[in-house]
Amino acid sequence: MTDNETFKVAVYGTLLAGERNARWADGALSRVPCVIRGTLYDTGYGFPAFVPGEDGREVKAEMLTVTAEGLAHMDVLEGYPRLYRRDAVEATLEDGTAVKAMVYVMNRLPEQAAVIESGDWRSR
Repeated sequence: MTDNETFKVAVYGTLLAGERNARWADGALSRVPCVIRGTLYDTGYGFPAFVPGEDGREVKAEMLTVTAEGLAHMDVLEGYPRLYRRDAVEATLEDGTAVKAMVYVMNRLPEQAAVIESGDWRSR
């Protein structure tokens, strides 16, 4: 990673604007609504988990553009790579544009994890 390199990260839970951990992404260069495909879970711990899958439902997310420093900051919150890993997904912006992005995926879902049918952490 270089200092001027940027990364696209799709966030779907507590890093969303207005959520309790949004400040961990305060340095984002941009934040735009998008949709990713897969399954969103309520872990029962006050934060969600996401499992990507093209055959899954639409999950409401935000596409962040971050610097290497911003990505490293979010990695601390997400417990990367111990608790969450980063997978590549295709995110769809509101205008229909598909963008490759990273997404945090929980390494091991808790037994009590429940599917959020709406695909929207905010309206769980």
